[in-house]
Amino acid sequence: MKKIDLLKKIEEAKIKQKAGNSLEANQIFQTLLKSNNESFDLLFAYGLFCRDLKNFNLAKRVFLNLINKFPSSINPYILLAEILKIENKFNDAERLLLKALKIDPNHGDLLYNFSLLYFAFRNFDYALVYIDKAIKLSINNDIYKLLKSEIFINKSNIDGAIYILEELNNKNRTKNDNSKEIRINILLAKAHIKKREFKEAENILLKLINKFKGLELAYLNLSILYKEKNQLSKSIQILKKGINLSPNYMPFYTNLACFYRNSGQLKLAIETNLYIISRNKFDFNSFYELSGIYDFKNHKNELNFLLNTKLENLDPNSKIYAAFAISNLLHKQRKFKESAKYLKIANDEVMKFKKSDSSLKIQYTEFYKSLKIKKTENKYFKNSSNYVFIVGMPRSGSTLLENILSLNPKVTDMGEVNFLEESIKEAKDLENVHNLYEKKIINQFESSLIYTDKNLFNYMYCPIISNFFPNAKIINCIRNPLDNILSIYRANFLNQSFSFSLPDIASLYLHYFETIKEYKIKYGENIYDYYYEDLIENPNNVIPEIINWLDWDWDEIYFSPHQNKRNVYTASSAQIRKKFYSSSIGIWKEYKELLEPAIEIIKTNKILGDKIT
Repeated sequence: MKKIDLLKKIEEAKIKQKAGNSLEANQIFQTLLKSNNESFDLLFAYGLFCRDLKNFNLAKRVFLNLINKFPSSINPYILLAEILKIENKFNDAERLLLKALKIDPNHGDLLYNFSLLYFAFRNFDYALVYIDKAIKLSINNDIYKLLKSEIFINKSNIDGAIYILEELNNKNRTKNDNSKEIRINILLAKAHIKKREFKEAENILLKLINKFKGLELAYLNLSILYKEKNQLSKSIQILKKGINLSPNYMPFYTNLACFYRNSGQLKLAIETNLYIISRNKFDFNSFYELSGIYDFKNHKNELNFLLNTKLENLDPNSKIYAAFAISNLLHKQRKFKESAKYLKIANDEVMKFKKSDSSLKIQYTEFYKSLKIKKTENKYFKNSSNYVFIVGMPRSGSTLLENILSLNPKVTDMGEVNFLEESIKEAKDLENVHNLYEKKIINQFESSLIYTDKNLFNYMYCPIISNFFPNAKIINCIRNPLDNILSIYRANFLNQSFSFSLPDIASLYLHYFETIKEYKIKYGENIYDYYYEDLIENPNNVIPEIINWLDWDWDEIYFSPHQNKRNVYTASSAQIRKKFYSSSIGIWKEYKELLEPAIEIIKTNKILGDKIT
């Protein structure tokens, strides 16, 4: 058959497929393949046809055949890698793209797909390297720039992302490309949400919803916006509206399950995650979510599937969540040795893609510790008595403490806001930090007499708090070092990259402990040491002592933090719904072998060493 006639028949098959006549399209392809199975155009079109029908096994065979017959053609490598990515076979996809890169290192779409692969598995540094190479080759390619803006958002280079997106938006106004308009504005909304510019983000998303009826991503991001504003009931309403419009769009259910957990509706969180798994048994994020709040007592098949999953066949992201989930369930069953094995697998896998930030945190702390701060008269810092800074290491009982304090009707619990660090970075003169901090609170929260700020790493800034918030209170949360280190290691803190390395967690804990010890000498009257174990074992004495130190009126309600209905967004959101429990105290001893690297570091400090003997 002449090439021109062959191309016409391929186009006919494509038209049939587009019209929904897949059987007729397939008949055309099968007829053509009998006498033209050496044609690149035909095999490529047939591979795309199989992929679109989600017949991935056949599509893979077709693209592999193309690679063998036409090894210098790059597109079959890209499409085969795309299917492998869908199947969560990250390593296979990476190897295939690397092979193609050796053939043509200056292929823009190949570099773009490399970036997409790393982006999908949250390796944003590598993703940025490859998209920059692609843009260098095609400076006017808007699709490449869109991906770069999304990488910037995930790397918290928000201003860089907004600059790219606004430039693309202006360019698109003359072209009137709807699909591009949607993607640009969804990303713009995400960037504004990250900057806490909620009004701008809300306006963008509502305009999209009005213009493009049933736009799933607009509803999804609007739900995230309201969650960031601590309006979870509104988030849940938006998701339900989205589900009514698109009942098969699974990200709605993923967010809904998470928001149910945050708001303390654990039964609904469990039901929603089980529904997700019923639709996709390979959704290991939902297995991980369930592992913290459900024992699978009435879902043995699902439990057996998880426990028998071959982790080596999973992509890195799925492997991480599956391993953490299995570890959590084995921990509940008191199979600590097996739990430790899976815990190490999960954390080691993350460390392949994440660089620890422990040394950076230590450097920041040392910088602020050595800072020469001029004494001021503090004439406009009177309102600093409104603030209670809760500091320490993650998983040190801080969420429980904030739950107790927020039972005071005068308190607004801000959670883990980054206001202080942002204010310090924005201030041209440190004397402006207080006013900048105050403006951020006014912008996001309703007026209140007392605010609790639970960004634990604010311990780094004790000198600034003590000088520019002289009437503020600082509560330092202390927990047994090895229980604390183990709890961090078990938490899957994706936004705290030090948390996946036991030596790094231990080193940071040690540095934090020694830093606070110095600050207690300098600013002791402003700092109260709250010991988690003491509160759990003797709440009747410890809680009144804390309330008295804060100079608040006493109320018996402080003994019932588990009854607090507030929204909680930390890893402890399920645990704090329970009454005081002591089962986690001393649990490090069950993981002693795993914790040896941390024990050696902690023992270098005599005070801490005495706590773990």
